Amino acid sequence: MTNPWRGTAALLVFFASAPLFAASGPLAFSVDKKTQSYTITERGRPVLTYRFGEVPFPDGIKTPHFSKRDTPYDGAYFTDGSQYGGARSDYIYPLYGFNGETLTADYPKDHLHHRSLWWSWCEVRKNDKIGDIWAVCKIRAYPVKITQMEASAGGAVLQAVNVWRYDDDPADVVKETATIRVSKTEGAQGARCRTVDVDVRLEALVDGMAITGRQKVDYGGYGGMSVRLNPAMKEFSIRAVHPNPDKWRGDDAAFVERVADPAFGNAAWMAIFGKYPADGIETPGFTTVMMFESKATPLAPNNFRYYRSTCISLAFPGKTIVPLPKGKPLDYNTRFVIREGKTTLQQEKAAWDAYHR
Repeated sequence: MTNPWRGTAALLVFFASAPLFAASGPLAFSVDKKTQSYTITERGRPVLTYRFGEVPFPDGIKTPHFSKRDTPYDGAYFTDGSQYGGARSDYIYPLYGFNGETLTADYPKDHLHHRSLWWSWCEVRKNDKIGDIWAVCKIRAYPVKITQMEASAGGAVLQAVNVWRYDDDPADVVKETATIRVSKTEGAQGARCRTVDVDVRLEALVDGMAITGRQKVDYGGYGGMSVRLNPAMKEFSIRAVHPNPDKWRGDDAAFVERVADPAFGNAAWMAIFGKYPADGIETPGFTTVMMFESKATPLAPNNFRYYRSTCISLAFPGKTIVPLPKGKPLDYNTRFVIREGKTTLQQEKAAWDAYHR
């Protein structure tokens, strides 16, 4: 039997030589070699943890399976009883606020395949063959190596290489390079702000590859860069700014504000507001998480997707099927801005402009 985690010996050599703690200024790294987790810290407080190694399925919970039916249902492409949502790697959990509070959720009970802050696609196609890396069904990402880990006074950079493989074939089909950049915190307490850039490069290793969102349900098209928020958050709401917003489940929800203002041109972003529980803080204030898609993204501005379950996506490429020609990398870049307080439209536009300056 082929070992899907081949290359483990090389990984162990790498981790044996990797520093447990690397610092140069207020930003630093700490590495958990056992779980292959990389945490970026600032002045001793965690900013985020990247899960390079496999995160196992929680104890006491059964791995879910898609139902056996004749037609797709509830967003599912597969109707053959396939397992989904199991052990996975290659994502950020947790994303933290400025007081050490956890902003995101992993393995949430209602959608076990949601994984904090991640990038994935509902349909990864190799000609007529389809796997769902969004739901961790029939295809997965596997770690290869960490290629960059640098911290300085101004920020920190972590770069990881992973490969995608279908469950029934040991061949690598896509090389994925994820580069995570964290800026130092700016601003006084109560108005602190930091940026987290997640740049993903996809390189097909075989012919016939493509990515797309769910095709066979009315509300399909989701996927791309996504965040699932901490369910303990209070007073949750979203502002979505887009020049051509489409209709989506949840548009009639009280927590959603849709803005289509010609004054913003083709600018598009989401601002997510909430109050997160933090140790030692009896009445936490608002934290805003802003999501910005790079204007260089194909089809930009892509539309947004959000659920009542606090899962939010910058849904590139929607229902468009985007080929991944062998030898022609695709870059998919996103910025998250974490800011204390509840932002205004003007503050959000300024952050958008700063990203694209």
